[in-house]
Amino acid sequence: MALESSILPIPSEAVLVTAGLAGIDPVTVGISGGAGSTVGASLGYLIGREGRSVVDRYGKYTLVTESSIVRGENWFKRWGNWTILLSRLIPFVPYKVFSIVAGLLRMDYRPFLLLTLAGSVPRCFLLAWLGNMIIQAEYQILAALAAAVLAATLGYCLLKRRRKQSRA
Repeated sequence: MALESSILPIPSEAVLVTAGLAGIDPVTVGISGGAGSTVGASLGYLIGREGRSVVDRYGKYTLVTESSIVRGENWFKRWGNWTILLSRLIPFVPYKVFSIVAGLLRMDYRPFLLLTLAGSVPRCFLLAWLGNMIIQAEYQILAALAAAVLAATLGYCLLKRRRKQSRA
């Protein structure tokens, strides 16, 4: 999780659901995954603190683009530091962008760490729990329902984003 949330373009959802599928306890995944995500996010934050030139040079390895940085900055303008917590809680949001933007905008480091950990632990737990439920026969219907809700949420967010882009 530390590598995923810092520099590697690997979706955290795949890592966490796979941990659940492997039968690893979701509480363990939540705590260790949240800690790893926080460590990795700190690296992204430090990259951002170094400035735009470093982000421009190394951002391509994290799939960070100029447009994603601008979107992240707009989230910070709208939501302030709570952007960090929100970006960790919402599945399928590439939160490494927000870590880098937090560094670029010189967000205070202590709240950054606390909000990152507070958002990462529940995300890691829930995704591992979903993977764990898939392998247990009596919970397959519940797991399918949870996956459908996640997919519907993602679809809604993507549709809303496309509509907003087409208006602009």
